[in-house]
Amino acid sequence: MAVATLSSFTYAADPVPNTLQLDSTVIDAPQESGTPYQTEKLSGSKFTEALRDTPQSISVVPKRVLEEQNAQDLKDVLRNVPGITFNSGEGGGGVGDSINIRGFSADGNIYRDGVRDPAKYTHSELFNTEQVEVLKGSSGSGWGVGAIGGAINLVTKSPELKDFDTLDVGVGTANYKRSTLDINHTIDGLGEGAAFRLNVVGYKGGENGRDWIQRERNGFAPSLSLGLGTDTRFTIAYEYLHDNGNTDYGIPTVDGSNGSSPRRLGSWSRYWGWRNLDKENNESHRLNLKFAHDFNDNVTFDNQLTYFHLDHDYFVTTPGGTYYSASNPAPGVMANKGVYRRYLNTPERDQTNATWSDQSNLTLRFDTFGIGHTLVTGIEYSKQTLQSDIGKLTAADAAQMTNLTSDSNSWSKYPYSADTYTSSEIGAEQTDKAFYALDTLKFNEHWELNLAARQDHYDSRITSNYSRTSQTAAWVDNGNSSDSEKLTSVHTALVYKPVEEGSIYLSYANARQPSSLTAVAQTGSSTGDSTQRGKTIELGTKWDVLNENLSLTAALYETKRSLTYTDDDTGATLNVGGEQRVRGLELGVVGNITDKWSVYAGYAYQNAVTLKAANATSEDGSVGIANTPKHTISLWNTWKLPGNNSFSYGVRYVDTVDIYQGTGTGADSVTTSASKTTLPDYVVHDMAFTHAINKNVDLRLNVTNIFDKRYFTEYNGRGYGIPGDGRGATLTAEYRF
Repeated sequence: MAVATLSSFTYAADPVPNTLQLDSTVIDAPQESGTPYQTEKLSGSKFTEALRDTPQSISVVPKRVLEEQNAQDLKDVLRNVPGITFNSGEGGGGVGDSINIRGFSADGNIYRDGVRDPAKYTHSELFNTEQVEVLKGSSGSGWGVGAIGGAINLVTKSPELKDFDTLDVGVGTANYKRSTLDINHTIDGLGEGAAFRLNVVGYKGGENGRDWIQRERNGFAPSLSLGLGTDTRFTIAYEYLHDNGNTDYGIPTVDGSNGSSPRRLGSWSRYWGWRNLDKENNESHRLNLKFAHDFNDNVTFDNQLTYFHLDHDYFVTTPGGTYYSASNPAPGVMANKGVYRRYLNTPERDQTNATWSDQSNLTLRFDTFGIGHTLVTGIEYSKQTLQSDIGKLTAADAAQMTNLTSDSNSWSKYPYSADTYTSSEIGAEQTDKAFYALDTLKFNEHWELNLAARQDHYDSRITSNYSRTSQTAAWVDNGNSSDSEKLTSVHTALVYKPVEEGSIYLSYANARQPSSLTAVAQTGSSTGDSTQRGKTIELGTKWDVLNENLSLTAALYETKRSLTYTDDDTGATLNVGGEQRVRGLELGVVGNITDKWSVYAGYAYQNAVTLKAANATSEDGSVGIANTPKHTISLWNTWKLPGNNSFSYGVRYVDTVDIYQGTGTGADSVTTSASKTTLPDYVVHDMAFTHAINKNVDLRLNVTNIFDKRYFTEYNGRGYGIPGDGRGATLTAEYRF
């Protein structure tokens, strides 16, 4: 592979040799090896080498694990990856997935088939996803701007040169109902290597252990490939998804201090938002065209053109706000059993994101002075536009209700008018023009050198910015702004292969993230502040043992981020300054221990610290990084049993998590260890049992959170936390015809 990138391990119940042996995986599916949970190499033409020769820490959740766990959304999938945590959202800043990798935000660093997904929304349905690839460490040369802590790439299902038809129908707790259809057929009348694939989904259900959280999803994804297995290949694919529901903003709490745990104020199960107002509705369209041509064994060209359109409409209320003393009702006065009030601030957003992206790569294989080269050169152009209309309540901009935790309150209706008006209209756009080169130099059978560089010409601007203070007030033009930056990222790694089945590597990589990367694309705001800088040094090793049936990985790393943006205590502004560092260890075990026992497991240790704070009066060195547990473990085992049965058992452990809440506002915000709230650690157990009735029909029972553990997966630090799913069960019938 030309640069340290992603790893993947794919499980196949009955391993089938990959029919397509093509380097241009822009067209083809990820290359599977002959053993469960393993993959030979990744999707994307930038990744040219075997995974064990890829000099970077990597985790990929494969298709088989997705199926065995009945994983529905991106959060379900990423719980298999140690070192990843989830952030709770801010109502005015966008509802959607907010993810940390190695302690640093991956907002703006979620990709689909290598194309950035700039919008912030909930990736709640993965019916058209083959596997999820997670790259860890600074990765700007491979992925572009951002990617300081890592990147996440969702690989889309694509046509294959074989015929299959699969129908899944499932029912379960929390009103769970889900059906999927996956059809793939070769086509004789369209030339050599023609195939068509169709994926369809229908879903309706809620969340185990939580009241009223509901989602309803419908989608379909047809794709057509021509020339698979030949020198010239073309694929056209479309995906449509309609996703209606509401978002869980958790339960009210009293924040801890000096490392104490938050105190829960209400029921774990109750929904604390306004049921007649809250919603999150998404409608997305994705069109993708891929072309690849092999001029000969040493020269390949490929191109990928993508259009993505998302309508994102949401209204949220959070169970956070200010504590009031019953005897002294002044804002900010804490009371052990005081009155709690809920605030609605810019709660509604109707947003449209659109993205055009075009990537072209030329792969060359040649020798110079006895040194073998695999060189990938490429150019990329992308443009993202945003139109965001922000609404407020007509009755009260900061409506509130006292006695939030009282059972006498009705949560079915809102005490004020439910009418809203548009208070802000914002338009924004981003363009990124990039060129890059990635070269793998092979000196002999033992030594390799990876070199990569990328330069992004990044431009962002606010094209319109209007606001008003009431439904009848005049619109105010707040003016436009723009930002232009030239960002260079590099990567170098030395790889030593003592034997063919193993490698030892030392790598350095950096990444640059402009201040407007997520602000403009997701909210239409821009700080105009300096670029964040990340760099990673990593020492690792990878081995395929037990006749290459089991992959073992280990890595020591240090990632630093400077000019860090730190939320002040209002969540409204971003402060520039400071430096943060994470030092860690990652271990992975993936594959077959025996011919009947498969394992997918990982461990991550993270020592996170703020070396230099954004504010001079904040503590330096004694304050960690929010939402970064020291220890995380994920384990998933599958055993083949007699009688066409299999049993899977999984366990997840997450260590205590610190959340820091600054005092003061804006540039005066101060973060100290006294402002620390600590979430308790937790262990969650899951299982699955599969019975093959015959060669065409399987039944699978999944039980999640077997012991109904109560815990927080996300915590805001401003008076509310989001609990993990309670115990649940699903029964799925799979019919192959």
